[in-house]
Amino acid sequence: MPTISPGHEFAGEVVETGEGVTGFTPGQRVAVEPLKTCRECTFCRTGQYQLCSRRVLLGTFAPGALAEYVAAPAYTLYTLPDEVDFELGALAEPLAVAVHGLHLAELAMGERVLVLGSGAIGLMSILAARAAGAGEVIATYRHEHQGNAARAAGASHVVKDDAMGGLESASVDVVVETVGGSAPTLGQALGIVRPGGRVCVLGLFTQSVQLNALALMLKEAKMAGGITYCRPGLHSDFDVAIRILASDPERARAVITHRFPLAQAADAFATAADKSSGSIKVQVAP
Repeated sequence: MPTISPGHEFAGEVVETGEGVTGFTPGQRVAVEPLKTCRECTFCRTGQYQLCSRRVLLGTFAPGALAEYVAAPAYTLYTLPDEVDFELGALAEPLAVAVHGLHLAELAMGERVLVLGSGAIGLMSILAARAAGAGEVIATYRHEHQGNAARAAGASHVVKDDAMGGLESASVDVVVETVGGSAPTLGQALGIVRPGGRVCVLGLFTQSVQLNALALMLKEAKMAGGITYCRPGLHSDFDVAIRILASDPERARAVITHRFPLAQAADAFATAADKSSGSIKVQVAP
């Protein structure tokens, strides 16, 4: 089986366009929405292309960004505004995941949001919730550097993940779960969200989770899982993410904790896996 270069969060420069491609020219700066889809099924034709049965994520089953050149369909390219450089452009992908999650949760202006976890997707969820007009954004964290990063991202209040008991009286409208793994966070989210509230699941769980279905019924809470991004209306989640980056670039840039050259990509992955390094978002640059 051929080796596939990883990397699905990236921005770069157009070097060459294929036959029949219009709207892009060599030298143009772009971010890449790394989903190749069939463009023909009902999901694709209605903007829900993240559910296409033939979707392929660049960097997993197709070559990704840790290569000198990447072939990407023209429909996945988004022109970067002057305010968004390449390292900010590479944040469009994880930020679009958070934007998508808040779309699913139907966040309304002025609502109180709780973000469980202050890793990369948690911090992106804070940025997205602020941009969407949340009245208050509370974030939980495990490591001190994550709590500091959550404050820098705009959280109104941060809480250590082992001291969440007081949040059950906080009347939280929307909970965004970003931890996943084997964490008990789905049950905690259901315990904290207000009656009639919403829970969005963005964390990647690695094992089955037990959930109190009776509590779900009695609260009439809504729970939705989010995978990547889509085009729910006139603007795609990627469009919105890039606008957020352009509107507050330095707050978004603060999420990046480490930068490595391409030749040290292995060190970058090791740093990202080692939370004692203080890492949150580690980037690789050519």
